[in-house]
Amino acid sequence: MVVHSKNTEKIVAAAMGLAQSRGYASVTVKDICREAGVSHSSFYAVFTGKDDVLLHVLRGFKDDFEGTMRSLLLTEGELEKLWILYVKYLSLAEEFGPELTGAMLSLELAGKLSVTGAVEEYMSRYMEYFLRFIANSQSAGIIRNRGEAAELMALGIKLTFFIVYEFCVSQGGFPLRERAFAAMENLFDIDPAHRGLRP
Repeated sequence: MVVHSKNTEKIVAAAMGLAQSRGYASVTVKDICREAGVSHSSFYAVFTGKDDVLLHVLRGFKDDFEGTMRSLLLTEGELEKLWILYVKYLSLAEEFGPELTGAMLSLELAGKLSVTGAVEEYMSRYMEYFLRFIANSQSAGIIRNRGEAAELMALGIKLTFFIVYEFCVSQGGFPLRERAFAAMENLFDIDPAHRGLRP
């Protein structure tokens, strides 16, 4: 359980910086304390351990609902609107990179963190829009896969999880966004004239 203090952000910044530069597994609480300039007791007054720092960061990865809605209102095409939401979905893995994203997935497998829960929360917030944009794109002949929009979205989520997993295993060996978009275009069977559109 995170207790907010004047040290919380210093600890988070130190932990994330070290994890990105040295790898999550090699970073210790002692390293984080030294980098943040705080004592061990100050660290443990805020966090239960380094995994708790990562959980705090995941919970704090706030979605900018108003900004997303503004982007959607300024965009005309249904497929382009769908892609705006999809980029938001990918942004956590892109921002954290393969090392930290892989650490989160490992913590999920160990039952210490719920990345899936965070994704489900995001998806539930926007699902109505995802489904509407898919259905409208199907009606316009842009998405040629005639499956149910909800089924296509569920498959897309699973496909994207696998691509993010591959991204982590390959240590970022490919451009995540491009691979994910290409896979979604194939799943949806996007009309060739509309392939390659990106927000």
